[in-house]
Amino acid sequence: MAIITSNEIMQRVNKLLNDPGFTRWPKDELLNYLNDAQRAIVLRRPDSYTVDVDDFACVIGVKQSLPADALKLIDIPRNASGKAIRGPYNRQVLDDNYDTWYAGKTATEVELYIYDERNPKTFYVYPGVTPGIELTLVYSKAPPAIDSAANDSGEVIALDDVYVNAIIEWVLYRAYMKDAEYAANPNKSQMHMNAFRSQLGEKSQADVAMMSEEKGN
Repeated sequence: MAIITSNEIMQRVNKLLNDPGFTRWPKDELLNYLNDAQRAIVLRRPDSYTVDVDDFACVIGVKQSLPADALKLIDIPRNASGKAIRGPYNRQVLDDNYDTWYAGKTATEVELYIYDERNPKTFYVYPGVTPGIELTLVYSKAPPAIDSAANDSGEVIALDDVYVNAIIEWVLYRAYMKDAEYAANPNKSQMHMNAFRSQLGEKSQADVAMMSEEKGN
């Protein structure tokens, strides 16, 4: 949960840029960079901004489309009845053992789901269902942009506070890119991009380690 406001982040960035009065980098410009930073993080870490819906209604059959605002499917935990759904499942296993599974359309509960990240807005369920069957769906979406009025009124960032440092690094990366004609600034820009990647990489490694420990227990 976020408690840090976008304006707090911009004030911190402003001090790091040593730009009193937001002269070289106006507030609106830094706010655009902040919004870009949140979207960049979600693209690299889809789990950083997710939606959990309990009433996703299936269409008839096996092929289903994610909601219009979805970027990527994270999980499909259960049916509305409470029965668990396994997945993501290997489609090849179904194809090899039951090559007519695509024709199913009479089931009232889903047993498993199939998802290919190369086709991120579509997933398949097995067995194929009648229309209106409801599932719990978890998916990532783009965080809403913060405008100037919301920023001035104390709007908090959309992502969790653990991503604040990564957001700052991205904003600094974009800020120094603006002044790339100055000899030192391209190097500064690249340094902050590397720090941004490092922040997200360390977060990913920590999450993997925690998941491994939980499985071990």
